[in-house]
Amino acid sequence: MSKDNSISRKAFLGKISMLGFAGAGAGVFLKGCGNGNGEEAAADPCGDLSGLSESDIQLRETLNYVAETPNPDERCDNCEYWVDDQHGPECGGCTLFAGPVHPAGWCSSWVPES
Repeated sequence: MSKDNSISRKAFLGKISMLGFAGAGAGVFLKGCGNGNGEEAAADPCGDLSGLSESDIQLRETLNYVAETPNPDERCDNCEYWVDDQHGPECGGCTLFAGPVHPAGWCSSWVPES
Protein backbone atom coordinates (compact mmCIF):
# COMPACT_ATOMS: atom_id res chain seq x y z
CA MET A 1 0.00 0.00 0.00
CA SER A 2 1.30 3.42 -0.84
CA LYS A 3 0.12 6.60 0.73
CA ASP A 4 -0.69 9.51 -1.51
CA ASN A 5 1.26 12.48 -0.11
CA SER A 6 0.42 14.74 -3.02
CA ILE A 7 -1.04 18.15 -2.43
CA SER A 8 -2.94 20.25 -4.90
CA ARG A 9 -1.37 23.36 -6.31
CA LYS A 10 -4.16 25.47 -4.79
CA ALA A 11 -3.62 23.98 -1.31
CA PHE A 12 0.15 24.41 -1.62
CA LEU A 13 -0.16 28.10 -2.58
CA GLY A 14 -2.63 28.63 0.27
CA LYS A 15 -0.19 27.19 2.81
CA ILE A 16 2.71 29.23 1.44
CA SER A 17 0.70 32.45 1.62
CA MET A 18 -0.20 31.72 5.23
CA LEU A 19 3.51 31.34 6.03
CA GLY A 20 4.10 34.76 4.49
CA PHE A 21 1.42 36.34 6.66
CA ALA A 22 2.84 34.64 9.76
CA GLY A 23 6.33 35.89 8.90
CA ALA A 24 5.09 39.44 8.41
CA GLY A 25 3.22 39.31 11.72
CA ALA A 26 6.33 38.05 13.51
CA GLY A 27 8.33 40.90 11.99
CA VAL A 28 5.89 43.49 13.32
CA PHE A 29 5.94 41.84 16.74
CA LEU A 30 9.76 41.68 16.89
CA LYS A 31 10.17 45.26 15.68
CA GLY A 32 9.04 46.38 19.13
CA CYS A 33 12.18 44.78 20.56
CA GLY A 34 14.46 47.13 18.63
CA ASN A 35 17.08 46.25 16.07
CA GLY A 36 20.22 47.98 17.31
CA ASN A 37 19.72 51.05 15.18
CA GLY A 38 18.34 53.29 17.85
CA GLU A 39 14.94 51.65 18.13
CA GLU A 40 15.61 50.87 21.77
CA ALA A 41 15.70 54.63 22.37
CA ALA A 42 12.55 54.55 24.47
CA ALA A 43 14.40 52.44 27.04
CA ASP A 44 17.74 54.17 26.45
CA PRO A 45 17.35 57.76 25.19
CA CYS A 46 21.14 58.22 25.12
CA GLY A 47 21.49 55.24 22.79
CA ASP A 48 19.45 56.67 19.90
CA LEU A 49 21.88 56.97 16.99
CA SER A 50 19.17 57.03 14.31
CA GLY A 51 20.00 60.57 13.15
CA LEU A 52 23.74 59.96 12.77
CA SER A 53 25.65 59.24 9.59
CA GLU A 54 27.91 56.23 9.21
CA SER A 55 30.95 58.51 9.59
CA ASP A 56 29.53 59.96 12.84
CA ILE A 57 29.07 56.45 14.21
CA GLN A 58 32.54 55.44 13.02
CA LEU A 59 34.10 58.40 14.86
CA ARG A 60 32.39 57.34 18.08
CA GLU A 61 33.83 53.85 17.61
CA THR A 62 37.29 55.23 16.74
CA LEU A 63 37.29 57.15 20.04
CA ASN A 64 36.25 53.91 21.83
CA TYR A 65 33.11 55.54 23.24
CA VAL A 66 31.21 53.33 25.68
CA ALA A 67 27.99 54.09 27.55
CA GLU A 68 29.39 52.87 30.88
CA THR A 69 32.86 53.97 31.96
CA PRO A 70 35.38 51.35 33.08
CA ASN A 71 36.84 53.97 35.47
CA PRO A 72 34.37 55.76 37.80
CA ASP A 73 36.69 58.78 38.05
CA GLU A 74 36.60 59.31 34.28
CA ARG A 75 33.02 59.97 33.21
CA CYS A 76 31.69 61.94 30.27
CA ASP A 77 29.93 64.37 32.60
CA ASN A 78 33.26 65.35 34.20
CA CYS A 79 35.16 65.64 30.91
CA GLU A 80 36.34 68.87 29.29
CA TYR A 81 34.40 67.99 26.11
CA TRP A 82 31.02 67.35 27.83
CA VAL A 83 28.03 69.45 26.72
CA ASP A 84 25.29 69.38 29.38
CA ASP A 85 21.67 68.58 28.38
CA GLN A 86 22.40 68.75 24.66
CA HIS A 87 20.14 65.76 23.90
CA GLY A 88 17.48 66.05 26.58
CA PRO A 89 17.62 65.96 30.37
CA GLU A 90 19.11 62.44 30.55
CA CYS A 91 21.78 62.83 27.88
CA GLY A 92 24.54 65.23 27.13
CA GLY A 93 26.70 65.72 24.13
CA CYS A 94 30.35 65.95 23.23
CA THR A 95 32.29 68.57 21.32
CA LEU A 96 34.35 65.80 19.66
CA PHE A 97 31.57 63.71 18.11
CA ALA A 98 27.86 63.91 17.24
CA GLY A 99 24.94 62.25 18.99
CA PRO A 100 23.70 61.72 22.52
CA VAL A 101 26.18 60.83 25.23
CA HIS A 102 25.61 58.96 28.48
CA PRO A 103 26.70 61.02 31.51
CA ALA A 104 28.40 57.87 32.87
CA GLY A 105 30.04 57.13 29.50
CA TRP A 106 33.69 57.34 28.53
CA CYS A 107 35.94 57.58 25.47
CA SER A 108 39.67 57.44 24.86
CA SER A 109 39.84 61.23 24.49
CA TRP A 110 38.59 61.85 28.06
CA VAL A 111 40.23 64.91 29.64
CA PRO A 112 39.37 66.20 33.13
CA GLU A 113 37.28 69.35 33.03
CA SER A 114 39.15 72.49 33.90
